[in-house]
Amino acid sequence: MEVLTSKDEIGAKRPAAIALGFFDGLHLGHIELISKCVAYAKTKGLSADIFTFRDHPKNVLSGKLLIPRLMSEKEKLRHFEELGADRIYDFDFADGFHSMLPQTFAKNYLKDLFTAEAVFCGFNYHFGAEAAGDTAMLSDFGKELGFKTNILDPVYVGDRIVSSSLIRHCINSGEVESAARLLGRDYGLEGVVEKGRKVGRSIGFPTANIIPDPELTLPACGVYVTETYDNGELYPSVSNIGVNPTVSDSDTIRVETHLLDTDISLYGKTIKVFFKKMLRSEQRFNDKEALKRQITYDAERARLYFQPA
Repeated sequence: MEVLTSKDEIGAKRPAAIALGFFDGLHLGHIELISKCVAYAKTKGLSADIFTFRDHPKNVLSGKLLIPRLMSEKEKLRHFEELGADRIYDFDFADGFHSMLPQTFAKNYLKDLFTAEAVFCGFNYHFGAEAAGDTAMLSDFGKELGFKTNILDPVYVGDRIVSSSLIRHCINSGEVESAARLLGRDYGLEGVVEKGRKVGRSIGFPTANIIPDPELTLPACGVYVTETYDNGELYPSVSNIGVNPTVSDSDTIRVETHLLDTDISLYGKTIKVFFKKMLRSEQRFNDKEALKRQITYDAERARLYFQPA
């Protein structure tokens, strides 16, 4: 898969089917859209391409983090490759796109630079300065410029339309099971395990502690049933995300993960913690003994979760 970050990097042009969108989280709707684009490209002998931005346009325009991501840029590109994309246009929104007229994007980019013969987008896709271009306008440009416009209908899970904003809401609210149904997989946070104060080990529950990327969407503070990925293995675990108010006076959000019935050293390793179910909100306890009793109960509930039905 080829990744291009600006128009200056475009070399040989090739007829393409191109999927359009920011694709944050690569949820079920995004997967369906890209899969249709890739399948169409293979049928027609075209390059299967994706046009996206490295940063969310609203964050670029505001100059601050308004919308946290659902996955890192590296992870998003990895998913694109897994879905069968041939070329990714991973551009900077600040590189003129914030002021570009919709017709300029359609002609100068989709038709002339990307040599699109077909484009694929979601039902609510917008483009151009002030998001003035919509799917109807894109379809009209396609007829004029000679590319076919394919607009994906909303994808539903139950009675809810799958969207990145809904997934962020679910995660922020601790509804990680709902988020997983919308994503098609469990939501996870990755980080390097740092050395802590070993408070967990002192009460019989050693933890692997990571500081999550502040640009990523964080689950509501609390205790969760989780699975922890390390070196190709998934370990049942129970995790607290928050500031651990009983034993810490820091306001830094951490994910503290205890592997169930497994005692291995993870210090210095990059792990990923997948959130499966919220057990309770984070709370302050009067002393370590009360904290230990609660963690014992939390760990037992997590074990029951992983037992066969």
